[in-house]
Amino acid sequence: MRCEECGRRPASIRYTEMVDGQLRTWGLCEECSRTRGVGPGLSSLAGPLVNILMGLLEDAAAAGGGPGDDADVCPQCGLSYAEFRRTGRLGCGECYGAFEEELLPLLRRIHGGTEHVGGFPPGQEERIESRRELRRLRTELAQAVRREDYERAAELRDAIRGLEDCRLEKSDVDA
Repeated sequence: MRCEECGRRPASIRYTEMVDGQLRTWGLCEECSRTRGVGPGLSSLAGPLVNILMGLLEDAAAAGGGPGDDADVCPQCGLSYAEFRRTGRLGCGECYGAFEEELLPLLRRIHGGTEHVGGFPPGQEERIESRRELRRLRTELAQAVRREDYERAAELRDAIRGLEDCRLEKSDVDA
């Protein structure tokens, strides 16, 4: 297939864009893709994305110095939140939990939400859906307790225990 931009070289990159609700896909050669600012992988976007993230982090830091000071450190890799703000990169998967309070508002602003809505790695769907269900039940339990609806709270507590027991049994079988 030839590049749809220049028509001379073979297309090596597939570029898809949504404009006014219409999906348009082009086959581009490497030179034309560079001209459009599109390249293999995310390397062409890395600079702008990091700049956007850093701007949002700086805005959040300027708004209030409380969360995210140097005292916040990931227990797994030792990365401080200040270092994350400086580089725009997390050190490990545990950083998401260690900096959850600071990251959630940032992720909401960037992605519009904090729940993954795409596909899952093969074999992980059930585990991830189970986690989502537990999170939903715990939220509902907290609301029931706030409303002083103790009967509903007891039902939710039992449902949570059942899901947790099921997860433990599955992890024992997998091990």
